[in-house]
Amino acid sequence: MLAAVVHIAADLPQFIQRRELAAYEQRLARTAYAYGVDLRRAQWLSGSTVGDPLMRTVDRRWSQLVAGLDEDTLRPQRKAPPTALLEELARLIYVLRAPLPTLRILRPEAAAQWPTLTPLGTTKGSIHWLVLDLERVMALPADERTFMLASGLGHLQCDHGCIFAAYLMAHRGTPTTSGAASGAGKREGAAITTRLVRGLLRPWAKVAVFSADRAGLVATGSLPAALRAVERQDSEHVSWLPRWPARSLRVRALEDFDRSSLMARRRVLSVDDGVGWAIAPPGREEELDSLSRKLAAAFDGAIKLGGRLAMRIEGYEHRRRAAAGADEAAGADAAPDERAAADEGASPGTEAERGRGEDGAAAPSEAPPEAVVDPERASRLEQALREAWTLARCDERLTRSLGLL
Repeated sequence: MLAAVVHIAADLPQFIQRRELAAYEQRLARTAYAYGVDLRRAQWLSGSTVGDPLMRTVDRRWSQLVAGLDEDTLRPQRKAPPTALLEELARLIYVLRAPLPTLRILRPEAAAQWPTLTPLGTTKGSIHWLVLDLERVMALPADERTFMLASGLGHLQCDHGCIFAAYLMAHRGTPTTSGAASGAGKREGAAITTRLVRGLLRPWAKVAVFSADRAGLVATGSLPAALRAVERQDSEHVSWLPRWPARSLRVRALEDFDRSSLMARRRVLSVDDGVGWAIAPPGREEELDSLSRKLAAAFDGAIKLGGRLAMRIEGYEHRRRAAAGADEAAGADAAPDERAAADEGASPGTEAERGRGEDGAAAPSEAPPEAVVDPERASRLEQALREAWTLARCDERLTRSLGLL
């Protein structure tokens, strides 16, 4: 029965096309908020002759890592998170157009060695994981939990999962010496591997957190809540994770991004759309820069069109009364086609005469606007975009703060 419903040769290409389309939309969406230096470095890492073989090691050792985590760190997969958490995560995936991750829960005895939320993954976005300490996640205030979840999704969307996985693999380590070597030799080999991985990946880990912080701010829409979550995240840093930049830099970067055009649209448009707001592709976001002017022009056109329609209706009534009077005076001598023209509200004459109003001016035939215009919303959006910063300006200020120029 199954063979008659599913055909591998027919369904597999469609599945691959849907996966490619979803990945393409995720790449477009992340360019709306992510730090440009981070995206360029990630692209270089995945495409260079030096970085690509290094990160492919993560793919080769992923199965070994998962087996070790299932043995001593993670709960069985049958332990599902609460429904409320899954619903919130689904909403954030829609808002950010982020990938759909696999959720894994930490065991209580291993949670102290992990942060509240850890993104893991392989290269090319083939695998996405979010490892949660469920008790700490559910104990967070709602806005800080939203920031944490969105930050983790931002890491996955910007292809940072493989960086965290590389750090975790180096921390758990594989002995670089023979089985007969002493325990001190094994520890020394693991320490060398950890230092090597940290040194090679430091340029990428240094800038990765800023894109994730921006994703969290987009999701919460509240700068105070984002700053509280950053402070909590900085205080619970564990030794095997990459060391984040100073908290003052992260706070300054969030304050700058809070003044960006994306956050301005987020605050104005989400007031009316509620949870239905989501990051639009860059083309749509660029169109929104002139949306208020288009709405204002459409509103003015609607007013003018309404006036013209009123004039045409008034002229129609005037011509109809005149034609009716002329028809009564002429009686049966009126031609049938003239009577029909009078019933139509137009005097027997040329097309140009029938198309003129009471004042003799031609009444243009304009199509009504496609949608009802909200002038108040257009005004608020125009004012917000006028005072907002571009994403390039936010990136430039952050780059100078990090000393990368």
